[in-house]
Amino acid sequence: MKEQVIILWTMVMIFFCACNSHKMNEQDVLENITTRTSVQSFLAKPVEDTKIEQLLRAAMAAPSAMDKQPWHFVVVTDTAQIAALANANLTYEAPMVMQAPLAIVVCGNMNKASVGSGGGREFWIQDCSAATENILLAAHAMGLGTVWTSNYPSEERSEKVAKILQLPKGIIPLNTLLIGYADNHSQVTDKYDPANVSYNCYNVQGEQNKESEKQLDETLFTEFDCTEDFRGNPFTWFKGKGLLLAVGDKENHNAMTIGWGSLGNIWSYDVNTITVYVAPARYTHQFMEKYRYFTVMTFDNEQQEILSYMGSHSGRDGNKEEALGLHTAYTEHGAPYYLEAKEVYECEIIYRNPFNPDGFGEIPRKRYENFPAGIHSMYISKILSAKRK
Repeated sequence: MKEQVIILWTMVMIFFCACNSHKMNEQDVLENITTRTSVQSFLAKPVEDTKIEQLLRAAMAAPSAMDKQPWHFVVVTDTAQIAALANANLTYEAPMVMQAPLAIVVCGNMNKASVGSGGGREFWIQDCSAATENILLAAHAMGLGTVWTSNYPSEERSEKVAKILQLPKGIIPLNTLLIGYADNHSQVTDKYDPANVSYNCYNVQGEQNKESEKQLDETLFTEFDCTEDFRGNPFTWFKGKGLLLAVGDKENHNAMTIGWGSLGNIWSYDVNTITVYVAPARYTHQFMEKYRYFTVMTFDNEQQEILSYMGSHSGRDGNKEEALGLHTAYTEHGAPYYLEAKEVYECEIIYRNPFNPDGFGEIPRKRYENFPAGIHSMYISKILSAKRK
């Protein structure tokens, strides 16, 4: 009888431990999802081959439409190749590409996507995005940091990446994942917003959505003196995270991500300036030539998808702020900005002109040898006001 009691007790304990283990695993999975953030810099430490294989196995475990698995993964560990990818990336992510010890370029294989009956070719983006998310979550679980940078649908960037990696026709580089051991970790924030959820049909939570929008207005911002309370490093302010430039009026305006610029003063010690550069092929260029006022905005780390989208999509092809769900406001002089921004600098153009190639030294001459967007125009601008949340 005593032995039976011991056996029974042992079985109960095993069952109890199994239940607790299941709960712990569930918690671990959810925590892994909610604590993943984009990394801004990496340590000079290579990623082990065993971990790279685990990442690829995780990617290929993703679901795909009709099980076509229309993906191909290019693993890049060569520093020269990673540097080339950095030069191909024209937005704020480029410095991070240079630092990363590993890049995995997730590609869509159109040959696989088109095989068989029943269609499904157009789902390759969803399929490869599912594989991408698996890599990001697997990397986080293994103690690695990541950042997702986009290639497709930017034709310019996709073509450059395809050329660097010698991709054959039918292999489209969807995105480049930068992976390594993080040098620093971004602060984790809770992104859950019930205003983004409806039940049974759209906008059942209409009143809640309206209340949420009421909280997003100009009163969130407080003006500050940028000469006394500027919190950035002027040498790195335009690097890494990137900034957003918006120009136009209430009837017609556009925004784009910028990664080049400078801060300072010119012609008068009382004139604080932001200097920005816009290439003539950019849709924003025509606005900068027409309008006198514009804004420069910063965003929190968890909002980097805004900068990524603005840097990889053209305003010629659609309304980017509607696609991102941004809320537009206007400065005293009518320049647009977004209520989602962290800081807003209102600027007045006091000098504009294209660069003169006759004055180029070695660095700009090399830069513009194969630069399809054209030679940039310079816009020296007086800072009229600065405000932050």
